[in-house]
Amino acid sequence: MQLEDYLTLNFNGRRAYVRRDRINLIKRVDGIVFDCDGVLIDIRNSYNLAISKSAAYILGAITGRVVPESLISDEIIFLFRKSGGFNNDWDTVYGILMFTLSSLPKGIRDFLTKLMEKFIEELSPYRRLTQLKEAVGKELDPCMLDDEFFVETIRRMKGFAKILDSTGKRSVDKNLMETFGNDENFRRFYALLKQFLHPSEDVRKSIIARVFEEFFCGVSLFKEIYGVPPQFHTGSGLIENETLIVRPETLDSLISILGKRNLGIASGSRRKSAEYVLGELIDKFNPEALIFAETVEMAELECTEKSLKKPHPFSLLKAAEGFEDCNILMYVGDSAEDLLMALEAARLRGEVLFAGVYCYTGLEEKIVRSFLDYGCDMIIPSVNELPLVLEKLREEKYS
Repeated sequence: MQLEDYLTLNFNGRRAYVRRDRINLIKRVDGIVFDCDGVLIDIRNSYNLAISKSAAYILGAITGRVVPESLISDEIIFLFRKSGGFNNDWDTVYGILMFTLSSLPKGIRDFLTKLMEKFIEELSPYRRLTQLKEAVGKELDPCMLDDEFFVETIRRMKGFAKILDSTGKRSVDKNLMETFGNDENFRRFYALLKQFLHPSEDVRKSIIARVFEEFFCGVSLFKEIYGVPPQFHTGSGLIENETLIVRPETLDSLISILGKRNLGIASGSRRKSAEYVLGELIDKFNPEALIFAETVEMAELECTEKSLKKPHPFSLLKAAEGFEDCNILMYVGDSAEDLLMALEAARLRGEVLFAGVYCYTGLEEKIVRSFLDYGCDMIIPSVNELPLVLEKLREEKYS
């Protein structure tokens, strides 16, 4: 949509945009569900950094080269998320790894195929990756791969990320097989690589999940959440870099506006991780409307659908069930996955609106432009402007 289709409001030098044809609906919102990461909590120096650190660490182990973390930029991560299929950051790491390793010279791919065949049956992700790393260090000529390979591959990755879609990992596999799949040796390499990395959601089996969660959680929180000690990383976790975005008075104002505690969370993060940063603020939400990754994973075990994760509307609709009475629901998110989830929830439930926040993304102009292109109902700098916008819209001059 165009800017003229939106009412523009100014807050301390930042702009909020409200679709003119949605104002009457927005004024009647009586239930609000929030994404957590990037909306309630500032994750710019935690989750994004965990993606770049994990991808660089695993690439370094597999190729025998030192891979700078800075190569995996916020722009790369944004482009994956923009597709709508990478709400889970483990999936973004998977996409980065599969594209980069598929781009290796054929001789190195064939060499790695033979090594992976040796270690593929090792169940421990730590021993599996460590054994491969040691063999690569002994047997692979470091001159076979230079730093320019990584720089050029990451440059091309931007174009690759732009053709991915809301199927996430499946779109990674589909597009890479379309590019390289005519080669039988490549197909063998790709199948082994997937099995070797084990891109599941089990830290006891998956190299990707294990490395990411150890970097993100740190020693104490990782052991508390997963019940096993870390092996790849024994320092503090990147979660320590997280800070609150939402202010207590923001939540109090929203409760006052709605006239009831119809505030919930539908997030792909784990509850303990969220509570670690939110602290006592989580008590301001309706406890029946708090949906985190654990709830989604439990539901997946009981149903036939392959995935109930965003952009699937399960978590949003489940959170809304916790409200005693809610006619018009608003979801507040910061990504394409969040928007797609809200749109599908609206199709199934009716009267679901979406507010996109942009101030804590690191790529403000691109996020705002993306939200405008999608025709979001509301675009605001941060969650803290939401009660101000709702109060202004309820004034008669905006009717």
